[in-house]
Amino acid sequence: MITFIKRSLSFIYLFIMFLKDLIISSVQVAQVVLSPRDATKPRLVTIPLNVTTDAGITMVANFISLTPGTLSIDVSDDRTKLLVHDLLAGDSSEETREDVRTGIESRVLKVTGK
Repeated sequence: MITFIKRSLSFIYLFIMFLKDLIISSVQVAQVVLSPRDATKPRLVTIPLNVTTDAGITMVANFISLTPGTLSIDVSDDRTKLLVHDLLAGDSSEETREDVRTGIESRVLKVTGK
């Protein structure tokens, strides 16, 4: 019963934080699109995954793709890496990796437990 409550609260937290990420990234992409100069800095980023289940990988990939400016492209054959296109990655892929690792992925791990 306690596990169910914890996972339910984690799911609600995941959803609320996704809405926050959605709003922030929407504003960032809108600023780039409306800017008179080309401010995009696209990059393909390989993100190591800690989630191991099909459901967890699918959730992480879908949350990334639903966020404006990012798109999940592929999962490695051994299911340990996710290839993501980031419109605003700039010169460093590490910020994108860290955002996924500490944001979306950590929240998905709390919901799925794996």
